[in-house]
Amino acid sequence: MRAALLLAGLALAGCQPVTEPESAAQEEVLIRVGPITSTDELEGIYRVAGLGDIDMAELDRGLSVSITGGTIDVLANCVNKHWTYRFEGERLVTIAVEDKEVCRRALMPEEAAIMDGLDKADRVSRTESNGILIQGSGPDITLFSQ
Repeated sequence: MRAALLLAGLALAGCQPVTEPESAAQEEVLIRVGPITSTDELEGIYRVAGLGDIDMAELDRGLSVSITGGTIDVLANCVNKHWTYRFEGERLVTIAVEDKEVCRRALMPEEAAIMDGLDKADRVSRTESNGILIQGSGPDITLFSQ
């Protein structure tokens, strides 16, 4: 009889809900929104999601940007432009480096806009959607990790 009660107890215990640990997808991700002031926070390879008034989603091509500890490189079809950069407090300072090789065609509007935006950039911040927003007197540039 004892064995039967023990087996019945174990069977009922198996019907109890099991509490599983939260998965990584369920954990809240905290994003530090606001100014970026260090090269470590900015490093990465990004796709250009926004570029002034240009709707990047409607283009049949994309632009990428690679940012290392002190350089910004635009990775476009045949435009090979790069900048050095540094921070002076919260101010972003970019300096265009002599162009490497460029195509013999005219720049596409998005290529000209990203060059203008990076030439005139003076601040950079992280957005609520975990993007990078580069601003200044040129077109705003929105970047997202690839």
